[in-house]
Amino acid sequence: MVHSKRVVVTGVGIICALGKNRYEVITDMKQNKTGIEKMTRFSTESFISQMGAEVKDYEKISLFSKEEQENYDLSAQYGIVAVKEALEDSGMYAAADEELRIGLAFGTCNGGINSLEQYGRLDNINPENYRSYPFFQQADHIAQYFKFKGPVSTINTACAASGNAIGYAYDLIKDGYSEVMVAGGADTMSLSVYAGFNTLQALNNQPCSPYNNKYGLSLGEGAAFIVMETLESAEKRGSKIYAEICGYGLSNDAYHETAPDPKGRGISWAVQMALENANVKKEHIGYINTHGTGTPANDPAELYGLRQLFGEDLFSEIPLSSSKAYFGHNLGAAASIEYVTTLLAMQEGLLPATLHFEKAREGCEDMNLIANEMRAITPKYFLCNNSAFGGHNCSIVSRNWNFQSGAEEESFADQEQRVVIAGMGMVSSSEYISGTLLERMEKSFVSSERTFSLKEYNRKLYTRRMNALTQFSIGAIDLALKDANAEICEENQYDFGLCYGTSRGSLQSAMKYLETVFNKGPEFASGIYFPDMVLNSTAGKVSKILGIKGYASSLSSGGNDGLLSILNGYQVVKNGIQTYCLAAAGDERSKLADAIDQAYGLDKSSYSSSEGSAALLLTNYDHAFNTEMKMYAEITGVGLSFNGDGEKEGFQQQLLYAVDQALMRSNLGTEELDFIFYNSAGCNFSDVETVIQQFSKEREIPVYCFNDRFGYAESFSSLSHLYLAADIIYHSQFHDAANEAAAAIEDINGIFKKKSLKQGMVISSSINGNNIAVVLSSVN
Repeated sequence: MVHSKRVVVTGVGIICALGKNRYEVITDMKQNKTGIEKMTRFSTESFISQMGAEVKDYEKISLFSKEEQENYDLSAQYGIVAVKEALEDSGMYAAADEELRIGLAFGTCNGGINSLEQYGRLDNINPENYRSYPFFQQADHIAQYFKFKGPVSTINTACAASGNAIGYAYDLIKDGYSEVMVAGGADTMSLSVYAGFNTLQALNNQPCSPYNNKYGLSLGEGAAFIVMETLESAEKRGSKIYAEICGYGLSNDAYHETAPDPKGRGISWAVQMALENANVKKEHIGYINTHGTGTPANDPAELYGLRQLFGEDLFSEIPLSSSKAYFGHNLGAAASIEYVTTLLAMQEGLLPATLHFEKAREGCEDMNLIANEMRAITPKYFLCNNSAFGGHNCSIVSRNWNFQSGAEEESFADQEQRVVIAGMGMVSSSEYISGTLLERMEKSFVSSERTFSLKEYNRKLYTRRMNALTQFSIGAIDLALKDANAEICEENQYDFGLCYGTSRGSLQSAMKYLETVFNKGPEFASGIYFPDMVLNSTAGKVSKILGIKGYASSLSSGGNDGLLSILNGYQVVKNGIQTYCLAAAGDERSKLADAIDQAYGLDKSSYSSSEGSAALLLTNYDHAFNTEMKMYAEITGVGLSFNGDGEKEGFQQQLLYAVDQALMRSNLGTEELDFIFYNSAGCNFSDVETVIQQFSKEREIPVYCFNDRFGYAESFSSLSHLYLAADIIYHSQFHDAANEAAAAIEDINGIFKKKSLKQGMVISSSINGNNIAVVLSSVN
């Protein structure tokens, strides 16, 4: 066991239906007020409910310049408002400290959906509106507004997203990737989203009251963020501390696209993982803020899972509540809004209530529900739980800093695991590969026709109406598992995690859904395609088909998604959370994707647009060695940065910072690198090629980009380069075979002059200046 950094919350910011800052929100909560009222943003007369929790009296004119109002989707605007309050509350306003590296973990369910809805159609939209839609763009706009230079990531696990973001930020601080992280989420009231929930018959025609006999949810909107830093930093600054984040857990139900496992096994596993990660006994939990949406399926399933974990006697004693009756279900912002309001209540010595409660319905009896009025309790440890479409679950264990515990507590962590790549698979639009790519690299992977069919590849893995992105991704992951001779079964399905990267999800499915809303009318919204509006639907379907129930996350970055999935999976295995973690990424072409490409200038790329998926199976070295698994390469270091100021000079500085950090974490000097692979969008506005070429030339390191073969795919091109790098390192140990395989690849013959390649680096930069560098080493 080694001493571990402790992570605390030193600032909070919020905007929701109860108010535009933390003072307004907690004041209304203490008066048992609800922000759920009759909707005014758009007509709801044709729906089963007219209720919603809208932000009131929002005046963007007083908050943003005309240019910012035009460029920032409402989701980003809400995010900026909440982040600004959180930074000011913490005494750490980013713009005032040029040396401080602050990162952002942003959770969202619907991204910039309002930017598309403004036109009521999908064609002939202003390019800026297309540009403001992608989920990652909201995070990047927030990071650019505050000139953040630390890691910036978007978590897209739907209604668990902002809780997932808090957990992700926790890991980045614990492992030294950032000094300070701002974490939370934002989502806005949307006609197309409201229409989708109406189609699912999930809405309540009265203000919601989870666990009550009158069921149904009320949609809300808003944003909430927390400032997270190490305890050492907070104490040095003399900061006010709200809470200590002790650990978190993620899981996937692997059950259904929109409904939870009725036995609550997914949320139960997430809570168990969180408690183990936090080293906190379940008997010490003094409050649970539940997900509790108010729907007939969610409420009893979550309670059943908690009862199974805690035991009937202990569970019946723990105070719990769902706070959605105050401000509605805020989707991607739900977890962070519920977390922040729990912290605000605890500052007053209170716990949030479930308003409008009359009588428990079947499956929701015999619990210690805080009903209708806040309760004066000061728990030491508390849980915040959230669940989502796609089966994703999140649980966070925190320590209430107001609780006087006496003796100083210490935090310990298990010895870090070495992380190796044990299996690899790839699917393009027209073919698939398990294992080595070397012999295939002689020609392009790009095809003008989509001929890959999961149904033909393996009928058992295919389901009706499965979109192309899901087919690509299931195929790639299955191929990686086969390459590693690893099989997922009922006995080991919790041993496997999945970290999935996608910038845009299935835009083909999103387009089909939005066309039903815009062309037929919102009351005729498609219940078939609505679940695919959330980007994590792909990861959820993969988990369901393949039976993956462990750690589950889905991320976006606008260019580095594949390498971010590697970072996420690397952390999970390194810290002993999972024995195996699949890191995968995928893209799918469509008319809407083409329109977004044009808005970003990606249609001017020197590389062809491509689609498909790549997947790598990660495990720890000891397990791979003991079970005689193939080990392609070891991941030894990762570096992250963001060019928050948007300047060309700043981009070079930030990209090289990520490179330096990856080398430092690998305990390597630049001269020890045998090669560098880089992922480039191939556009004039991208300086990554210039910077990397100059960097490698000065140090005489061979450098290559293979997007002339792979094509440029926003999410998985970076992962394809890592795949090839691992392949080359592995096969260079068998020099003759490697030379023979590489004979047709003029580009890379040069690096095989060495008898054995020991270390290589893969670098990727997004169109908005998000940077990541990963070092791979041969396995000793």
